Amino acid sequence: MFVGGRVIAGKYPEPASSMIFRGHDGKWIVDDVNSRMLAGVGMVSAAVFSDLNGDGFPELILACDWGAVRVFRNEHGRLAEATTQLGLGDYKGWWNGVAAGDFDGDGRMDIIASNWGSNSKYQSFRHPSLFTFSGDIDGNGVSDIVEAYLDVQKKVLLPLQPLYLAGAAIPFLTEKFPTYDAYAHATLDEIYGDKLKPAAKLEVNWLESTVFLNRVDHFEAHALPFYAQIAPAFGICVADFDGDGAEDLFLSQNFFATHPETSRYDAGRGLCLLGDGKGNFRGLPAQQSGIAIYGEQRGAAVCDFDGDGRVDLAVAQNGAATRLYHNEGAKAGFRIRLHGPAGNPQGIGAIMRLGDGNRMGPAREIHAGSGYWSQDSAVQVLAPREGSANLWVRWPGGKTMNLQIPPGAAELVVGYDGQLTSSPKR
Repeated sequence: MFVGGRVIAGKYPEPASSMIFRGHDGKWIVDDVNSRMLAGVGMVSAAVFSDLNGDGFPELILACDWGAVRVFRNEHGRLAEATTQLGLGDYKGWWNGVAAGDFDGDGRMDIIASNWGSNSKYQSFRHPSLFTFSGDIDGNGVSDIVEAYLDVQKKVLLPLQPLYLAGAAIPFLTEKFPTYDAYAHATLDEIYGDKLKPAAKLEVNWLESTVFLNRVDHFEAHALPFYAQIAPAFGICVADFDGDGAEDLFLSQNFFATHPETSRYDAGRGLCLLGDGKGNFRGLPAQQSGIAIYGEQRGAAVCDFDGDGRVDLAVAQNGAATRLYHNEGAKAGFRIRLHGPAGNPQGIGAIMRLGDGNRMGPAREIHAGSGYWSQDSAVQVLAPREGSANLWVRWPGGKTMNLQIPPGAAELVVGYDGQLTSSPKR
């Protein structure tokens, strides 16, 4: 079990520590070795375990605020960071959520991470990077935060916070700059001088919600299309919403708790994005998806709650009712339930694919928690492509099996011993 550290009270954005626990005799025991690896790992917003290299041992993937989407290789139970090696360290963002899915149908798990988007007050200042300095800048024992951006022409850092806001937290600024005009024409160095030298400096250069395609030795970044960037995104669901055999996405959106001088970020209504099976997505307007949620959407999860072979959607909101959407338009697929070994009855970590022996559909992995503080159903819905007659399963640890699907089957139950039972559509 992974437990992510988010914020150290009163010290945002100081990196927090996270921990790994191992299940033993019905109790959780701290994994000291792996927990030391995660000391000061960052402000973790979301996490998921996913087998990225296909060896049967799931990697740990973290979405970090003021940091990168970080990957820790699982070397038979021992974690080793591979973020930089995989090319993910270059994308430093305000990452909110993370999930995994096979978006280009090559059998390898890709990464999807939700971010702040490109429709915020920071958009005009973010290139090439935004910066924050944190620490006790005025010596009063309280941690302060200074936001800055780079003037590309003059090659100097300039303040992002207005004088009235910065001066309320750091009083010497109003004494040093009696007018707004004087403050507006000063560089960050002229404003703070040596007081920023002991402060921690963090950088952000990527705010788009992004798909990272797995290219074995590195990940290839592709920003999601326009409608995914018009509001901050949080919860992520990976599912085949239309039943065409390609993985789709849902993003929960919006953020209202802004400073008084900042308009709330409310341009999103919850976004369904249809995938083409090649790693590309297109956003569906509410008139087509049927999803229109105007509040602050947060966690989201998928489940075929009525057993009709179509995946349904539940979306939680901050300060408002949870919304449940029944899928009425998709092509029905197979409902697949795994019966795992003792200690893992739901087959968490297993990966499955439908195919005909030559052409295989996308890989689907069972996760215990992903997206943003959510967990999808362990019962999967996979849409068969024409000719799909086999179900391939790889269990945690690497054990694989290839099973023939009986004609007329709608629901499949697969045991760890390779036993397959089926039933027709209800």
